[in-house]
Amino acid sequence: MKTIWNSRYNSKEYQYGIEPNDFLKNQLTQLPIGRLLVPAAGEGRDAVFAAQLGWEVYAFDSSDTAQGKAIRLASEKSVNLHYECIDANNVRYPLESFDAIALVYFHLPPEERRKFHQQCIKWLKPGGKIILEGFSKNQLGLDSGGPKDVNMLFHLDELKVDFAGLNIEFCQENARVLNEGPLHQGKAFVLDFVASKCFV
Repeated sequence: MKTIWNSRYNSKEYQYGIEPNDFLKNQLTQLPIGRLLVPAAGEGRDAVFAAQLGWEVYAFDSSDTAQGKAIRLASEKSVNLHYECIDANNVRYPLESFDAIALVYFHLPPEERRKFHQQCIKWLKPGGKIILEGFSKNQLGLDSGGPKDVNMLFHLDELKVDFAGLNIEFCQENARVLNEGPLHQGKAFVLDFVASKCFV
């Protein structure tokens, strides 16, 4: 998988652009500045944007090619990232260490997805938020991006189970037109999801 993603990112062009995801941008700008985790951060567009807002950003991706491009973009924007090249199954962070976790088009096989999402809950501070946008199962057959395996696409009911125990603030499927670099272009069906961890 690392080889596949390195090949995909092996271009001077940023494959998903350098502007942040619209949904994440809207959500982050409404929150107090804190510590953010960006899994599968790719070439860094979302992580760098958050750092520009003043967030302390931790990010990871399995692709060292993507990591290099993200660090370069951060340098160009005069911000710093804590960016690891590591697989999602192996990453470790202290419990309750993030004010927000941004899951933007991070698709995993069902068992890995559930396990990772439940781990994200543990990493959130009380009051912290999950901010997620990803392709819904209705995306299958469209060429605007995303996995070609329906089991790796999102469904609202699955996300509600994955993030059980959180307070769901927003959960909606949308049809939208993507314009996020060469690999996210055209009509798409996405799920937008925000949930917060309750104070104990």
